Amino acid sequence: HPCGSAPGAVPPLVRLCVQKLAQNLIKYGPKKVRLARLSGLPRYALEALLEILVARNALNDNVLPHVLTRQTSSLCLQGASQLRRCLLNTIGRSCPNLQVLDLRSCQQVDNRIVRDVLQHCERLKALRLEGCPKISDSAFAPALWRPPLAGLLGLEELSIGKCGQVTAEGLMGYVMKGAPFLKSLCLAFCRLMITDEVASELLYSFGLESLDLSFCAQITDASFNARSGAMLRELHIANTQVSDVAVENFASCAPHLQVFNASGVMRLTDRSVAALADSCKLLRSLCVCHTQITDTAFEAMIRCANLERIDASWCLRSTPKALKILASASSTGQDSYAGSPCDHQQAPPLCELNLEHLGAISLEIGGDGVAPAEAPGSPGNWKRTVKGPISSTSSPIPSLLNWLPSRLPPEPPSMSLPPPAQLISPPLARARTTGDDYLLNMDPLPPSAVDVSSPGQSPSVFLKQLVSTYASSLQRLLLDGIRNAVDAEALHAIASNCPALQQLALTFSATVRNGSPATLQGNDAALEGGLRAIGASCNSLTSLSLDSTARPHRALSAPLAPPSFGALRSLSLACSRAGGLLDGELEMIL
Repeated sequence: HPCGSAPGAVPPLVRLCVQKLAQNLIKYGPKKVRLARLSGLPRYALEALLEILVARNALNDNVLPHVLTRQTSSLCLQGASQLRRCLLNTIGRSCPNLQVLDLRSCQQVDNRIVRDVLQHCERLKALRLEGCPKISDSAFAPALWRPPLAGLLGLEELSIGKCGQVTAEGLMGYVMKGAPFLKSLCLAFCRLMITDEVASELLYSFGLESLDLSFCAQITDASFNARSGAMLRELHIANTQVSDVAVENFASCAPHLQVFNASGVMRLTDRSVAALADSCKLLRSLCVCHTQITDTAFEAMIRCANLERIDASWCLRSTPKALKILASASSTGQDSYAGSPCDHQQAPPLCELNLEHLGAISLEIGGDGVAPAEAPGSPGNWKRTVKGPISSTSSPIPSLLNWLPSRLPPEPPSMSLPPPAQLISPPLARARTTGDDYLLNMDPLPPSAVDVSSPGQSPSVFLKQLVSTYASSLQRLLLDGIRNAVDAEALHAIASNCPALQQLALTFSATVRNGSPATLQGNDAALEGGLRAIGASCNSLTSLSLDSTARPHRALSAPLAPPSFGALRSLSLACSRAGGLLDGELEMIL
């Protein structure tokens, strides 16, 4: 490798040459590029060229045969569905030293292609076939009178998600027995293959370190009955039907767990988070978005000493007061906003915090814009109705239907557009296919306060404490949808405490109190100065999202002009419906 470059890395000058070569291939093809000379490029240059061509969907049948060499160790063809099968059949024979093969979303890939790769690539470590619907059990079964598939013997990673033709018999009989060193297995969307018995064996019997069972609708709590010897470090069970019982049983026998993803598991509550915090001391990543956790769960999260990533977006039972709980963790043992000693543990090294639309069920439905109006389920009406037989008079559904129209804007006359001020967001509701019984047996959602402030404290006090607590590690801070938590002081706190920030999402809003007219949280000059400070201090910021639908956007658009935010690659600016972005403002930003 050239001097100064890490193994496998592409030197900057070589990368520029590869980018120019890729441009000529895309624009001119064989008219300007001698395809036969591509095989003479260094291995890392060939892999970089393939990465560019695949990303731009420009890899074709003319180029692929010339980049398949004996030196190729990594081949990524994700989404290259335009390649013919006759060319893909040559991968195994042309690249005997292949170690990583990515064929995700290549719908033309069949059993013969996979079997040929497993037959000839003895050093294969990772095989990704997610989204290849033609793959079945035959892809992993040796042909008649042929030796066992050598590629399975050293395989460590296998992804066959969305491969609906693979059966449980083929998985357990060919894959698990033929790949003794398999560590990572992805079975997402394999609804018919994964039963409780199969899932239990995968969890406890084969020594797997990473397992993805997302969207496997047939697994239940029975799959997670506590057994000894779980070696899993990563577990993904997004959008399954498991409950707290399953998580508690698994956490008690999985001390090595580091990544847990239960996105969309609607039966998961604070009990699961507490069990993970108590039993899984090495937990680094926790995704519990779209679940039933409340603010109590965040008290358990701050006890995880190694936690680096939290995703609790769209948790409707939580409130923005979770910011206060997360901010209470102090690395010095001193409660900085109270000024008194506390017994809090050391703050976890959070790198990513995603709390987008936390407690969003209360947004835009309050009478004064700060505290939500009392929903029919808040006083306990639903609990009283489910104790006896449900009738047309005792059901809470009619009261809910009577409550919703009062929170919606008045209906405009037919054949006419409503004025912009009436276009506010309606309450959010989650559609289910299980009927109303599940809804009636749930505990009522607690009233969620949009305003995170308390009397005598500024609205941004907890956000300032939050960024101060996690200043040394925070890289992604996503608070989109949480209103009244950002003002000029909070922006300056982010700028001064988070120089390594890479992604930021904030929502700005006006403050409404006691029915008085809306007043901005800070004047335009202060907000503009805060954003300019972030643009000058956070030199690694590549993604920025600003929601200004509730206030004038001019104070937020002016600081976006160059040279501020020089590293920005993605920008989302939501303007109010009353006045959108003007041509001059857009030109200034560009």
